[in-house]
Amino acid sequence: MLQHIRGVFLRGGGLLRRVAVEEAVSPSPPPPPPGKPPPPRSVAAEERASPSPPPPRRKKDSLFRRVAAAADPRLPLSPVLEQWCLAEERHVAKPEVQSIIKYLCRRRRFSQALQLSMWMTERLHLHLSPGDVAYRLELITKVHGLDRAVEYFDSMPDQLKQQQCYGSLLKCYAEAKCVEKAEELFEKMRGMGMASSYAYNVMMRLYLQDGQVERVHSMYKAMEEGGIVPDIFTIDNLVSAYADVEDVEAIEKVLEKALCNNLMSWHSFAIVGKVFMKAGMQERALQAFQESEKRITARKDGRVAYGFLLTMYADLQMDSEVDRIWDVYRSKVPASACNTMYMCRISVLLKMNDIVGAEKAYEEWESKHVYHDSRLINILLTAYCKEGLMEKAEALVDQFIKKGRTPFSNTWYKLAGGYFKVGQASKASDLTKKALASASNEWKPDLANVLMSINYFAEQKNVEAAEEMASLLQRLVPLTRDVYYGLLKTYVNAGEPASDLLDRMKKDGVEADEETDKILAGEVH
Repeated sequence: MLQHIRGVFLRGGGLLRRVAVEEAVSPSPPPPPPGKPPPPRSVAAEERASPSPPPPRRKKDSLFRRVAAAADPRLPLSPVLEQWCLAEERHVAKPEVQSIIKYLCRRRRFSQALQLSMWMTERLHLHLSPGDVAYRLELITKVHGLDRAVEYFDSMPDQLKQQQCYGSLLKCYAEAKCVEKAEELFEKMRGMGMASSYAYNVMMRLYLQDGQVERVHSMYKAMEEGGIVPDIFTIDNLVSAYADVEDVEAIEKVLEKALCNNLMSWHSFAIVGKVFMKAGMQERALQAFQESEKRITARKDGRVAYGFLLTMYADLQMDSEVDRIWDVYRSKVPASACNTMYMCRISVLLKMNDIVGAEKAYEEWESKHVYHDSRLINILLTAYCKEGLMEKAEALVDQFIKKGRTPFSNTWYKLAGGYFKVGQASKASDLTKKALASASNEWKPDLANVLMSINYFAEQKNVEAAEEMASLLQRLVPLTRDVYYGLLKTYVNAGEPASDLLDRMKKDGVEADEETDKILAGEVH
């Protein structure tokens, strides 16, 4: 039966509504005789006149969705993979597996990515290509270490040891900063005719990170002499090397040559701009930043690039450009509620002494319903504490807690520092204790608040509180000489014997010295 949709406009409550009515295209029934009501409408006709909303779409099941759902990187993927391929007998193509491996790497789920890579060939018996080997080498290095990766490379048959595999192993050596092994492998690659621009770039980057700027330049010269065509990464390494030593003249020469071949990336121009800015060449710096902005690919590197430009324009005290870059970022980069970008935005506004603007940016971030990162609250909290705005600082933390979030230990530590600054030592010491008590083993606090707390306890002659503070600290870091000095002062002021404390000092490798004798003699308070 042919059907069509006709638009009918109905009035109701003073508003005009458009209702789509589905009708059958069939001969119209004869009109009723005069004086008789029309026949009643069928239930089906009523349903067609008032259609129910369509059912929600079901998400298509796929191996990718199942793997993505196993979000804990510590969990093995084998149950998910076996269920899909063996229990349910579903097909999976190699490109799909490779795509999932790349996804896992972007999420830093390297162990699971390696499991999937091995399962691809060992269980599915899919063809292993040189590209697979190259990718697997990097995963093995990240999960099991460089030695295991070298063993795997050595175990591969010669036909799989192609240029990309050698390049991957070279990158592994470079990331581990194994300069000699990287050089040895690079020379071997040159002898085999496998030294492409990628290999040269890896070596240039290694020398750059090792502080060997001259070797970066000599590597570039070797490229030119060998007829190896440089790419944007080559130029980026070269510019970075000259930027490290602030060689403006050398940078200008590179700039002139690279522009002719369109080899300047956003990052290269950003580095050049920063060097010009340090050299007091503000106009040139501004031009470089403008060129950098033109080369930004929003989806690929937008967050990092726009964040860098925000900071640079703030350093140039160009408030209007800071606001413009922020607006451009939000219009071009998807998911612009990114925590790291809001961190950058708030930091830049605080650098410009715009606390009100920073507060507005924080409120905007709060309204985005994104993952609530304690680092953002810490940035604003630090500014409040620096300015002595302790009511605002405490209200900020209270609001954070009321929304069901848990502050990091360093949040309490920063708040404690603020109270020390305004002279409220008692409250500051309590907050320092709270920070240490809530800390995980990974946190390594600076000792400023701890030492001020112990000095306060020494003044109060409170040995118990000082020892409790030291005990909490010792869970995280070894006690230093300065901490032991503070404890000794507390014991001496309280008139308590310090022989056991001196034994503990010696056991921890802190030998008594002249300062120790002065404290015991009561000459230091």
